[in-house]
Amino acid sequence: MTPKLRKEDVHDVHEEFAEISVLGGVGDLIHIHKGDDWMLPIKYAILVPTQNRRGVHMSRLVAAAQKHSEGERIEYSMREICREVNRTQSGCRIVCEIQYPFKDQFMPITIRMSERGKIRYAFQRTGITACPCSKQMVGVGHMQRAVLKLKMISEAIQDFGEVAEKMGKCFSSVPEEHLKRKDEGEKIREAQANPKFAEDVVRECLKHFPDATSIEVRALESIHLHDAVAYWSRRINNNG
Repeated sequence: MTPKLRKEDVHDVHEEFAEISVLGGVGDLIHIHKGDDWMLPIKYAILVPTQNRRGVHMSRLVAAAQKHSEGERIEYSMREICREVNRTQSGCRIVCEIQYPFKDQFMPITIRMSERGKIRYAFQRTGITACPCSKQMVGVGHMQRAVLKLKMISEAIQDFGEVAEKMGKCFSSVPEEHLKRKDEGEKIREAQANPKFAEDVVRECLKHFPDATSIEVRALESIHLHDAVAYWSRRINNNG
């Protein structure tokens, strides 16, 4: 019979010396986060620098995420995960991806942070644009679905619903899933009354989010084979 190994007799390969430090950890770690009256699946990437150790203790990262999986604000839980991991493996950074339900849409949100410091957000919202040029020429602006991407760095935790509402105001209109014929007509009239280029959507977004670091719009053209795109970022704005 093979004798049972005692924990103190097992060599920890993770702690072996490695000359080059790399970031290691877990990705696509999915679990359910629970608020007071809501639940959402969350996808995490949790990384730490090896700091001359051969490997990362991944089980500790998973355990920390499972331990801190409740609360009204996901960002608080992310801070606690980092704090927990940093006790044994310093330098933890975490990325969270969620599909936030807002009205008829699920809005992709990415959050990047560590135990201390500012929070990096990336939001995506889908809307409708009506072309001002064709509106001027023939009285009807050709319409297309458009995707708005917003990035910001913030010390404060963002209200997802408020961000979604503001992003929606940047388009000519916003799509809805269930529309009867009368409602469809109203939606078209709403977009036609507020025609916007992709460039206009970017400018409007910057008005609502003056602290943004980058803004991107892609309009999926309805009468062309190409897309209309527009960008803004602090780097482009400052450096030309």
